[in-house]
Amino acid sequence: MKHISFILSFFLVLAASAAAQEYRGVSLEFMVDNGEGREQVLTVGVREGATTGLDPMMEEAELPPQPPNEIFDTRLVSTPGKSQLGLGSLNDYRPYPMDEGNIVETYTIAYQAGINATGVTLYWAEQPPSRVRAVMIDSEDQTGKTSYEAPFASGQIVVEVTFNPSALSFTATPSPLLFDVNNIDPLPTRMLTITPEGDSQAEWMLDTDVEWIEMEPSHGEGEQSVDIMVNTRLLPEGSYEGTIFIRSPSDQTSLEVPVRMNMVVNVKETPVAGGIYLGQNYPNPFGSASMSGNASTRIDLDLGSRSVSTAPSLRVYDMLGREVMDLSHHLQVRDGLQSVRFDAAALPGGMYTYTLRYGDVVHARGMILSK
Repeated sequence: MKHISFILSFFLVLAASAAAQEYRGVSLEFMVDNGEGREQVLTVGVREGATTGLDPMMEEAELPPQPPNEIFDTRLVSTPGKSQLGLGSLNDYRPYPMDEGNIVETYTIAYQAGINATGVTLYWAEQPPSRVRAVMIDSEDQTGKTSYEAPFASGQIVVEVTFNPSALSFTATPSPLLFDVNNIDPLPTRMLTITPEGDSQAEWMLDTDVEWIEMEPSHGEGEQSVDIMVNTRLLPEGSYEGTIFIRSPSDQTSLEVPVRMNMVVNVKETPVAGGIYLGQNYPNPFGSASMSGNASTRIDLDLGSRSVSTAPSLRVYDMLGREVMDLSHHLQVRDGLQSVRFDAAALPGGMYTYTLRYGDVVHARGMILSK
């Protein structure tokens, strides 16, 4: 388990480094373990901009001379006709091929197991990157395997890796994304499925050019569905268009997904005939910092047609449950829709509730005062 955990951690570090440098390529990590508590990770691969020599900008650096045989050491060394690495390096990246399709690169690992060790073992991830199609070690096919034992105390291991660096692209379903929103129903969530093409395990990240689109999660890898939500709190009625950008963190591959939203505000619920009804205040949010710029809002209600001995009440409360305003004197005891104007100029911004009580019936709604 420690080998797998170590390799996965190294994958994350390498991915972050590749993202920062924006190198396009494919890589495979091997951990060399001498069975006596010493281990080292070596990386092979192909990268855009790499040469057959040492490329310091790609974490390739010449190592010091090999220590005495009693000390554990492993490194990637020059492969005749393939690479020139001087005294060796921990990484060996070859030029990224211009043509698509499978290519085979040969790498050479030199090692000395060190004192008390009789050999070394190579470990690699159970699920290597999808663009790694095959691994051969010392001419043996490693399909379905995750380790290889070298039985000698020192020597060289020849690794052949088949890469398929096909061009990366993304597809997204559905596209475009369509939203119909009103101020009564809960805000809808749409599911967007992202599928990388050319590398089924490719990483991606999401961005947008508008503030009213929210995405969860905003990054991932491989095929995955994400939740796309809209935030309409600061938007007036109208039609809106935005774009979701799907981008690769390691190259310039991207895809644009159009998002279209039609929003209707002040949509009224249909009161039940003869029943008590309390509508959502409009506008909401309201206040000096809202789109309306007005510290007053309208509350629609209907007291219904039944006879009740007690007087109706309409009161406003803050988030601590304290009454901040009594609007009961504005109510008319009659059947039919009526409106009450609530002026909150003297109140601080925040969340409030307003509650209608009439007989044994209680209705409450929330509202937002933006200042």
